Amino acid sequence: AQLGTSGAAQPEFSSAMDIAREWAQTIDSTNVYPFNFELRPLWELIKEINPEKATEFRLYLEGKWEKDGSRHLPTMFLPTKLRVIQLPEASKTFIINTCKAHKSALVEESTKAQSYLDSPMHFMDKKCSKKWKESAESGQEEVMEVRDLVSNDPDITVEELIEKLEFKSHHRYAESNRYHGLWGNDSKHSNKVEKLNKIFLDKVIKRLNIDLNRQVAVEEWHDDLDECQQQVYEATEWFNDNLGCMDSEDKVMNVNRAIEQVKNIQESLDGFLKRLTTEIQGETTAKNS
Repeated sequence: AQLGTSGAAQPEFSSAMDIAREWAQTIDSTNVYPFNFELRPLWELIKEINPEKATEFRLYLEGKWEKDGSRHLPTMFLPTKLRVIQLPEASKTFIINTCKAHKSALVEESTKAQSYLDSPMHFMDKKCSKKWKESAESGQEEVMEVRDLVSNDPDITVEELIEKLEFKSHHRYAESNRYHGLWGNDSKHSNKVEKLNKIFLDKVIKRLNIDLNRQVAVEEWHDDLDECQQQVYEATEWFNDNLGCMDSEDKVMNVNRAIEQVKNIQESLDGFLKRLTTEIQGETTAKNS
């Protein structure tokens, strides 16, 4: 036999129902708690006492919720870092085409270097040709890496890509200023290719910076629009709350005040449109570059 929770001796094999009954006997007002709550509107409680007041209270709350809900409608929430996958298609196309053009130039340089390596006439320049070809081939690998990051990486941000490419650009700058061999002869062709590699990276970086700066501008525009919406709401609320209780003189004075407020809103919108026009012109220039 076993002792149950009540202390009484229990058979070795109690049924589930016997255990449930014993457990139920332990429940009293000192250890019972409500659960499975369901939230209901307060007017349903009021309805049991006064249906008319319940309806009045419901209409008041629904009107208040509608009013508060339209008070501020943000168009942008917590700022997020721009990811490469979110770049405009024009920017992606520009970068991909830049990759293609640079790769073609590097293939041509690599072919030239190989022809020098294969020629007995250029035996003395073998070290120079080898470095030349290595620069062209490493540049092609870099091109494919950039293209893959722009096309297929869903996580990398524009800032991260810019930082990565700037590091590579600094490395290519150092490699383009080598001075090996007699009078620097062993570095002549490889230095030229490394300069081309740096120019390629700098072009991509420049385009990425354009899009990064555009995102900052767009966030500022959204802030301006939110401020305009808030001003319009406050002006409307003020009229609704005060116009009915004004005498004629007050109405004239406050209508002038409202007109001034609307002018301020218009100035904010004009500023927004001016900046938008400037940005659109910048976008057009970037596409054509």
